[in-house]
Amino acid sequence: MQSPGNMTAAELNLTSLLHNQSRGCSLTRTAFQFYYLPTVYIVVFVAGFIGNSVAIWMFVFHMKPWSSISVYMFNLALADFCYVLSLPFLIFYYFNKTDWIFGDVLCKLQRFLFHVNLYGSILFLTCISVHRYSGVVHPLKSLGRLKKKTAVCTSALVWTVVVLGISPILYYSRTGSKRNVTTCYDTTTEDELPGYFIYSMCTTAFGFCVPFVIIFICYGLIVKALVCNDMNNGPLRRKSIHLVIIVLAVFAVSYLPFHVMKNLNMRARLYFQSPDMCDFNDKVYATYQVTRGLASLNSCVDPVLYLLAGDSFRRRLSRATRKPSRRAENMPQSKSEERALDSFPEHTENGGSGVRTTLVG
Repeated sequence: MQSPGNMTAAELNLTSLLHNQSRGCSLTRTAFQFYYLPTVYIVVFVAGFIGNSVAIWMFVFHMKPWSSISVYMFNLALADFCYVLSLPFLIFYYFNKTDWIFGDVLCKLQRFLFHVNLYGSILFLTCISVHRYSGVVHPLKSLGRLKKKTAVCTSALVWTVVVLGISPILYYSRTGSKRNVTTCYDTTTEDELPGYFIYSMCTTAFGFCVPFVIIFICYGLIVKALVCNDMNNGPLRRKSIHLVIIVLAVFAVSYLPFHVMKNLNMRARLYFQSPDMCDFNDKVYATYQVTRGLASLNSCVDPVLYLLAGDSFRRRLSRATRKPSRRAENMPQSKSEERALDSFPEHTENGGSGVRTTLVG
């Protein structure tokens, strides 16, 4: 074998090229990646912690008795709250130049909580959307299906499916040494990437695509009912419109870009490793990092959903934060308004007979 000193320039170039091809593309990390994600996570942590803390406090102490849709919204707030509590670890990780110092177990738990929140939120938003669709489009047929007990059982099923479906993340997520730092992989190592790519495509299909199609159909029929039918229930109409706008915006900004870029990034790591594709891989990876930040925004947007589309959430929050004297003065009027505006969910769950009041909130 020739020593490096005896090799010609052409042989050295060929050897270098073969080495780079066998190693694949090495991602170039730019400065923004070390500041963009922690900045987004700080915003999500502060806004999500405050918003979801208030939401949970309201659901536990001021929203009882719960309607069916309140059950789904409480579980959605709980999923968001658990996730935002894990964000300080990620914030420190990125400010520390992606050097993970918290051990393998916390790395796995961090990635697990992110995906549980992601797909739990998608499924609970689907439950809320189907619930609203049933109340708006089929108010009479939905009388027996929109009970609070049904919502509790459905929520328990959602948690079970999500935890079991996301459990492989505990295997794939791990730490590894790279460039003298410890990396907490947001996907997995190169050796496990082919299996993880198949798993990711399955979670994308069943955890994102199927719920999105269901939600899109429900909202199309809701909008048709609101436009074509003579609905004189103003509160339900407003809540339904707000629900459609907020959920579709969350899907368009947070969920859709993340799933597209996550799977494209893994496909690039697997199949686009020739030297002429390295620049493309860098751009895909950088865009994927942007969508990771966007995917976490749902945790601080969901409280807006409770405020604008939840059962009497805004009125009860206003009443709960008033001074005691003003609260006592306004109690009779508030109670009267609340009975008038919230009659539809209670009548739905208790078998009321009015057609207009059976529409759920």
